[in-house]
Amino acid sequence: MLLVPERRLVVGRLDGVIAGSAQLSRAPRNNEAQAFAGTLTSAFVAPWARGRGIGRGIVHRDRAARPRIGLAVLNLDLRDTQRAAIRLYESLGYMRWGTHPVYAQVEERIVPGHYYYKLLEEPAATP
Repeated sequence: MLLVPERRLVVGRLDGVIAGSAQLSRAPRNNEAQAFAGTLTSAFVAPWARGRGIGRGIVHRDRAARPRIGLAVLNLDLRDTQRAAIRLYESLGYMRWGTHPVYAQVEERIVPGHYYYKLLEEPAATP
């Protein structure tokens, strides 16, 4: 993580122990067309720490990092089985724009996935 300048790792702690994390990534430098967009990936809260606001805290800490790396929109995707995460992101204003019906396999069952975005600021228009 430390060697990839396009990525930021955000961690959440409970009683001093890392209980969750997420990665915020932006397009590589050679992809100027998507330089304004970031992707939130690998978000996870340990089962023993769930229901204590760790996920919300990670998203809020992540939000503070965005202006430093110049993002106007943030994208993410979630499995349909991740109901708590879906509620969290929708409560924070993320908009679902699509669903992939064959997204992941969970316990030998195929489940859909949902794609979200949130505008952090209006992308700059070019003449």
